[in-house]
Amino acid sequence: MKILLFAMIMMNSLFAQTGGVKVALKPETHELRNGIGTVFDLQLEAGEGIHVNARPAMTIESQTKGVELSIKELPKTGEYIDLGKPIKVQCNTTGLTAGAHRIDFIVGFTYCNDNEGWCRLGRDSSSIEIRVSK
Repeated sequence: MKILLFAMIMMNSLFAQTGGVKVALKPETHELRNGIGTVFDLQLEAGEGIHVNARPAMTIESQTKGVELSIKELPKTGEYIDLGKPIKVQCNTTGLTAGAHRIDFIVGFTYCNDNEGWCRLGRDSSSIEIRVSK
């Protein structure tokens, strides 16, 4: 738990220092029915002068047993992800029982600073609170 808290503090610090990219959920709690084919939205927030590349492909990886995540719809403007639009995520929760659950996940992406001329691989972790009904 201490390591996770330290990692979260470091990621927030890195975002503030570099004007990097951060994952946000809109909204933060979701009701899922039957667990199959459910979609939720996430949004990437970037510092000034930063864009997120559409290639290599953005990834999402569930850290919660019984949950599979995949990007269903990635809004693009040319070669970049459109940060003004939500990213649709497919969520298969057939491995979970009915009730409240927290799904932890990691998003991977490549982002670039247009002003300074560099690109980096980025990763951000987040979670979503869900209620599964059968």
